[in-house]
Amino acid sequence: MRTVLVTTTAILLAAACSGGETGPASPEPSPSASEAASQEKTGDDAAAEEAETEAESPVPETLTSKDGYTLTPVTGGLTFPWDMVFLPSGDMLVSERDGHIRIIRDGELVAEPIAGTPEPLVEGQGGYFAMALDPDFAANRTLYLAYAKGTSEENTTAVIKGTLSEDLSSLNDVQEIFAGTPRATTYHYGGRLAFLPDGTLIVTLGEGFRYMDEAQNPMNYHGTIVRINPDGSIPEDNPYASGEEGAPAVWSYGHRNVQGLVWDETREILWAHEHGPKGGDELNIIEPGKNYGWPEITFGVNYDGTIISEKTKAPGMEQPVVKWVPSIAPSGMTLLGGAEWADWDGDLIVAAMNGPKGQKLVHVDLDEAGEVLGTEDMLADLEIPFRDVASGPDGRLYAATANMEGVIYVISETDPE
Repeated sequence: MRTVLVTTTAILLAAACSGGETGPASPEPSPSASEAASQEKTGDDAAAEEAETEAESPVPETLTSKDGYTLTPVTGGLTFPWDMVFLPSGDMLVSERDGHIRIIRDGELVAEPIAGTPEPLVEGQGGYFAMALDPDFAANRTLYLAYAKGTSEENTTAVIKGTLSEDLSSLNDVQEIFAGTPRATTYHYGGRLAFLPDGTLIVTLGEGFRYMDEAQNPMNYHGTIVRINPDGSIPEDNPYASGEEGAPAVWSYGHRNVQGLVWDETREILWAHEHGPKGGDELNIIEPGKNYGWPEITFGVNYDGTIISEKTKAPGMEQPVVKWVPSIAPSGMTLLGGAEWADWDGDLIVAAMNGPKGQKLVHVDLDEAGEVLGTEDMLADLEIPFRDVASGPDGRLYAATANMEGVIYVISETDPE
């Protein structure tokens, strides 16, 4: 039976993603749950706190933003939705932080979650994270899931794969294919997944906040993006495949907490965004073996205002293509395509939670080569924290809220009257 912490503190912390533990970046004991809760209010904890006080979840309503977009609810009744994946059938899978994978079929939330999924650590920022379909899903029905595994004292981000039954009732033959470096913290897990055209799987990993200095050490998996084969083995062309100068699965390092990941097939670019500290969220182009600087270079500061680093650039460290100061608390990210968003075809949409400048979507305008032409905020007046955003097979744009009482909307341009 799955064990889930449902105390007030756990509910508050379960939403937290834009920040990290406050204190020294050393393997000392974590702050108490109450201390962490009070220090993390700059993130999406506020949404959880507000949702917790509601007597019952409201019926989702259609919303219209001042900048001309309509949000039509697909379904409510979700608990901290984290990731959305579309099946070839048109059904949608949604991972919930508390350790369930739900099914949305014909606009209705199926009551029973998928059985046979692993038990997560649901504490702090831990729980279920992203999913991915095998490139050959139509033939093998293999589903991948990233989640927090372990105990409060020793845990990590792990990835499993299993076979999804034809009726979507269960995940069978589940096996773990990857686990990151163990840490004694329940913050900064990363947890996004994406397949590259060669069939290898990309996994993002956070640095656990107080292990931030280890993000500069590619010999471990703290603050890295890794690349593995679908069976968990190491591709021979990984930059540190030999293990002599870095951990074999490392693809890039120097990251803080990567929670947005998109493979851009047309441009052959791997896009990733990550949470900065107080300020300094980043959008990056990920290339093998590169160092993305955290915490040696950063555009942010500690949550108490103290300096992490005086440097924003250094030799051998990559610069972001977009930075957000103050923070937006970026979460999901998708690449647009399809007739409904033809004018923005090939552009990125970034979801933002409860950062100081968050609670919105951000349109990142790209040219044919992937150069950023500019960014544009969307839906900001609605003040909704968004956890995930996805382009559906129907060409429409879907967004999931970051609240405890989660809602999935489909977003369209408002018809002029």
